[in-house]
Amino acid sequence: MYEILPYSPELDKRLDHFVEHESVNGTFLQTRRFLNYHPADRFTDASFALEKSGTIVAYFPGVAKEQTFISHAGTTFGGPIIAKSFYSGSRILEILKEADQHLTSRFKNIRFKITPAIFAEESPDLLEYMLEHMGYTRHTELSSYCTLQSGVDPLKNCDKECRRIFKKSEIEGIRFGNMEKNEDFETFYHFLEISKSKHNVHPVHTLQELYDLKDNRIPDHIRFRGIWDKDTLVAAMMLFRFEKTKTIHAQYVAPNPDYEKFQPTIALYVRVMREAALEGFQKISWGISTENGGEFLNENLHRFKESLGAKACVNSFYTK
Repeated sequence: MYEILPYSPELDKRLDHFVEHESVNGTFLQTRRFLNYHPADRFTDASFALEKSGTIVAYFPGVAKEQTFISHAGTTFGGPIIAKSFYSGSRILEILKEADQHLTSRFKNIRFKITPAIFAEESPDLLEYMLEHMGYTRHTELSSYCTLQSGVDPLKNCDKECRRIFKKSEIEGIRFGNMEKNEDFETFYHFLEISKSKHNVHPVHTLQELYDLKDNRIPDHIRFRGIWDKDTLVAAMMLFRFEKTKTIHAQYVAPNPDYEKFQPTIALYVRVMREAALEGFQKISWGISTENGGEFLNENLHRFKESLGAKACVNSFYTK
């Protein structure tokens, strides 16, 4: 028998330990340490865990939005998060049936955002099959990633035009490094707002929330890198580090829209890949190139990522 444990702050330590050490597909993005950076009034938390014989075997971080359960509206992907010892066909089916019964009695709609394969310790295929088997509808977004190998320069996998632009950045004496000054963070955030406004959206995080994540909540999992022309920041990137799967994800990329010497994002992308390869990371995720839940492909954006040697993959979410 399974017991439903509705989320309460008293569970934070247990849930975080489960996500980071006992689950097959949990990452720091599903920890309460990360999720709780959101102001209390931003979401109506509807998270819950499944416990068996006093042990947490699954966790469903999520929020209630109108009559829909979303796992989780405050992060890139949410769940279900399954215990390593319960990642088998019969046990996953038991867990999903229990969770489905709990959710359908409370919500009209359910939306699960699955941990993509490159961030999980095991393939999500089994979990995804079971969800489809239970009547959930699969939706996909097209994403991209580059493979990295120690001792191999990622620039070799870039196309001719990309290599030409990168060499120009070297001639210009572009400096790459860690962002440390507050004025650089403020400049980066300004660039980010301009970039997002082109698509009529705003950054998911406020500047103060980025400081909170960097300094307090996930300092070991987040980094900020930039390139400077002399002392002027011309492009910057916010990165998430997934140590267990040796993957880095580019969460935000923001160039100076007024910089005209060359395309600064290429110089930044290549340098970030070089650094990650030297540190032993095996993949770098560039995120989705689709819009409106995967309905539309931004062909120019996807083509740009391909110019860096990126391969296609999909992020899946399931609705019912």
